[in-house]
Amino acid sequence: MTPPKPPKTGPHHAPHWKTDFSVDWDATDYVSRREFTRFLGLSSAGMAVGTVLIAGLASVGAQPVPEVPPLRLGKVEDFLPGSSSAFEYPQKGQYSLLVRHEDGTFSSYGQKCPHLGCAVYYEPREKVLECPCHEGYFNARTGDVISGPPQRGLSLVKLEIRDGEIWAVGGGGH
Repeated sequence: MTPPKPPKTGPHHAPHWKTDFSVDWDATDYVSRREFTRFLGLSSAGMAVGTVLIAGLASVGAQPVPEVPPLRLGKVEDFLPGSSSAFEYPQKGQYSLLVRHEDGTFSSYGQKCPHLGCAVYYEPREKVLECPCHEGYFNARTGDVISGPPQRGLSLVKLEIRDGEIWAVGGGGH
């Protein structure tokens, strides 16, 4: 058996890694920093202009939000203090939640959690609105986030009391 030959080195022999990674460096095209920066600037400008154009075109075809007629929810005395009731508002298939607080006042919010759209319910012992999906908690009087993953509060449903009856008169969009 013959002993291994030492690696050839010197000005006429390429290192071992260059022969294994056989890229002809003389044949590749280099991009200068100036060319690369110009490419990035033009690409960014093109994306900005495209975004503005898309937003403009989207707003041209936007439909006005239809006004929702008031909805009679019932007589004030039908809702016991500390109770809640779900009702279909502002549109068919969208639900909102009416809460009568212990002091007799009312508040109402869209029942869809802004985090992932789960149905929110009233927890009377804690006096909060709760999303059971990811333990999001909302203030039952204001709809603001107390804790959990939701980043914004619940959508407010405007209420009016007319001749002893409670009415949903706007808001609640999901």
